[in-house]
Amino acid sequence: MLSHKTSVHFVNAEGHGNKMMLVPTFVLLYWKKFLLIIGFVMTILLVIIGIFIYQKTSQHYQAQLERANYVRKQIDLQKLQQSFKSIDESINKVNQFMTARGLHSLKMKKIDQNALMMQDVNKMSALYQKNIQKLEENVVLIPLGKPYEGKITSHFGTRANPFTGHGSEGHSGTDFRGKMGDPIMSTAEGKVSFAGQKGGYGNCIIIDHGFNLQTLYGHLSKINVKVGDSIKGEKTIGAIGSTGRSTGPHLHYEIHFKGERINPELYFNF
Repeated sequence: MLSHKTSVHFVNAEGHGNKMMLVPTFVLLYWKKFLLIIGFVMTILLVIIGIFIYQKTSQHYQAQLERANYVRKQIDLQKLQQSFKSIDESINKVNQFMTARGLHSLKMKKIDQNALMMQDVNKMSALYQKNIQKLEENVVLIPLGKPYEGKITSHFGTRANPFTGHGSEGHSGTDFRGKMGDPIMSTAEGKVSFAGQKGGYGNCIIIDHGFNLQTLYGHLSKINVKVGDSIKGEKTIGAIGSTGRSTGPHLHYEIHFKGERINPELYFNF
């Protein structure tokens, strides 16, 4: 049957140009199977070509995606490095402020920005969070700002004698003019170590803030705290008065460091 052939006569509808073709007989007998086989083979070829194209396209897309993620991570890493560098600079400025006022600097571990990797971000962030929390805990114990927003009438250091008008005398703090009974605030958190009469200071409050720092508030008309009280946040501790050695209603304010009086105005601005 394989050598047997059948003549196929192609007839033109117009009666001319007829053709005859010899076709193996088994092809005519099994043409449906041939079509199925050819269709199956073509389908397999199309599937193979499709898989090949998909793999190539997918690999290209994956490479592009990995490249994009790498670039994004590099940009994020640069932002993180800038953020951490900014925090380091802020901590350094705080330490300069502390050192200029005779205080111990805040010892905080710094991170090598060049060695910072994306996988270290959580660890580094936690460390900085701990450092900032420590800074917050310490800063509230430092007497910053003014205890009263009145006009300063006498500065720290040498001044003219306010009682005789002649000669000069040493002045151990800063005086704020005020109205009798106006409230005064503590400039930092701490614990009251003295509250009562104290010689020329009249009614006086002393607060211990740790770090060898104390603040003193003198000439008060009213004392709102007692020894042992913990001072938290902005707290009214007393009122303007003119007790003790005083020429009129005002607040006398001092800062003591290691037992010595220092200029409070260095601490009015952070």
